[in-house]
Amino acid sequence: MTAVTNALTDREFMDALLNVLIPANEAAGVAGAGDLGLAPSVVEGVQKDPLIRPLVEPAAQAVMEAALSESAGGLPGMTPEAGAEFLKAQLAQHPMLAMGILRYLYPAYYQHPKVLMGIGEAARPPFPEGYDAEPTDPELLAKLQARRRTE
Repeated sequence: MTAVTNALTDREFMDALLNVLIPANEAAGVAGAGDLGLAPSVVEGVQKDPLIRPLVEPAAQAVMEAALSESAGGLPGMTPEAGAEFLKAQLAQHPMLAMGILRYLYPAYYQHPKVLMGIGEAARPPFPEGYDAEPTDPELLAKLQARRRTE
């Protein structure tokens, strides 16, 4: 059994955890969240959040220790299927773990260029190219401006 470290700063554990939370989508050609290198930004968000950190940090530690007691390689040493089953069982005892991490994982994941390309979106920020917007209805704008003048 390997030495237990801080779960949130253990990169292997966090990568494995993120891969369980958002696994690879081979059909779209998109890697799992952990394989995209999102752990540092997710951990930074969790650690800076005064409401989420006290809930997630001990839960992550407990899950990492439970994984190490179940398997010598811990969560990183488990197959994707075994890791998913293991985490599913652990979330019954630590429900805030996934909720707290996903708060920071979803935005990081769905802004990643490889994920955007995998879901058919342009891998670019919306500005300066922007997105198409419908033209403004001049009558609606005139009504708003008239209302502003009367107030």
